[in-house]
Amino acid sequence: MTPAKSRLAFAPPAPSDFKDLLAHLASGVAIVSCWDGDTPRGLLVSSITGLSVDPPRFLFCVRKEAGCHDIFLRRPALSIALLGAADKDEAVRFGGPVQAHERFCPSRWDLGAEAPPTYRRGLAQAACTIDEIVEAQTHSIFIVTASDHRLDPAAPLIAWNRALIAVD
Repeated sequence: MTPAKSRLAFAPPAPSDFKDLLAHLASGVAIVSCWDGDTPRGLLVSSITGLSVDPPRFLFCVRKEAGCHDIFLRRPALSIALLGAADKDEAVRFGGPVQAHERFCPSRWDLGAEAPPTYRRGLAQAACTIDEIVEAQTHSIFIVTASDHRLDPAAPLIAWNRALIAVD
């Protein structure tokens, strides 16, 4: 028996075609935050995934041109908030061109100086420390270890096809 021939062309896709392909990869969304001096900073990521259970690790990717990229390089203590369906407005706030002072509303965020800024809502929050940064062309891959967490299971918020979708 001979193997069936693939109908896929194996030429590398053009960048715009590959962006379209990646848009169809459903993923959870999270806000990663830290302090930049006295200013809370953060961004929305859809490139977050669990890496290991022991030790408890995540990895996420950040485009080197992102405003928080270099701040994350200097600040090893981060907070990660995994977002739920009820957090779509917060995701939009962190995914767009809003100034930092408009993002971190004290009614939604714990802004004590002893820990990174922590979102009060969401499915889960984790205090993390950066363990390793892997350079990957236009992005950096941050590998972090969780030192503390809170879990509040609910329906997730996902990124799919360039939209944020609240799953019921």
